[in-house]
Amino acid sequence: MSLNEKIIETEIRGGYTSDGAGVRLFRVFGGKYTFPRTDPFLLMDYFGSGNPAEYEAGFPWHPHRGIETLTYQIRGVTDHEDSNGNSGRIFPGDVQSMSAGSGIYHQEMPGPSRNGDGKILSQEVLGVQLWINIPHARKMSTPAYAYHKSSSIPEIRKGNLTQVRVVSGSVEDATGPYESTNYQGVSYIHMKIGSGDEFHLRGYEGKRVVVFCFSGSARIGKDHVLGERNSFSLSVSGDSFAVQGMANESDLIIIGGKPTGENIEWYGPIVMATREEINEAISDLNSGRFVRSREPLVIQ
Repeated sequence: MSLNEKIIETEIRGGYTSDGAGVRLFRVFGGKYTFPRTDPFLLMDYFGSGNPAEYEAGFPWHPHRGIETLTYQIRGVTDHEDSNGNSGRIFPGDVQSMSAGSGIYHQEMPGPSRNGDGKILSQEVLGVQLWINIPHARKMSTPAYAYHKSSSIPEIRKGNLTQVRVVSGSVEDATGPYESTNYQGVSYIHMKIGSGDEFHLRGYEGKRVVVFCFSGSARIGKDHVLGERNSFSLSVSGDSFAVQGMANESDLIIIGGKPTGENIEWYGPIVMATREEINEAISDLNSGRFVRSREPLVIQ
């Protein structure tokens, strides 16, 4: 093993839970106990089902403060709206991000794919939502919103069946359109890799990397096989690592970012650095002052 390669520090096993108004989802990781191994990433939810009863209730209006969310739609659609007037429909392959900053309300309602006449083409919905910690100094910043269509996300194709979609960061000569507003150097890719194919990723020195496999299996590095619905947390030190496909086709979400190294206090969809800030947020919710009087920053 090269001294410049990352090592696998932790295997993270998530589990099914219910959130929103009753959406069944798989929580890849999330909470104060996993954060030391995933910093700057707070939570990752994998939502996917072909049964509308497991997703149609959605995530009605709820508050966020102190975090940045990134939603990557793979199948189906998600309608979304926020208290700053941003709204739209996330289609397959699209990415929508929201830096909640000082406070915002929003809702997300997953649904099936339809044709132009409204006829349902497929009941299946599949996507991933990632929560990114905003550093303490910027937690009360002005909210920001961005949307990136699938056509703007570059793809790299190699080997047997390997396809790498670069949502954020750079892979070889491809650079993704999404850029966090909070200076965490976030990298985000969706890799489909065929059996026996190998792909080397570089440029991750100083970044925590988490690899989530949501279908198939893959070898990470030389000796560790990552099974379906499991994750590996890789060391912050080290610049590179290799991925090798172990199934006919495997799907991986690979994220990287510079750790904040900060304490977090958690209150549902609000994540701050101190208990006093959480108490302030609760007071703001109860008094109607949660959304500050600021113009939203919209990134096209």
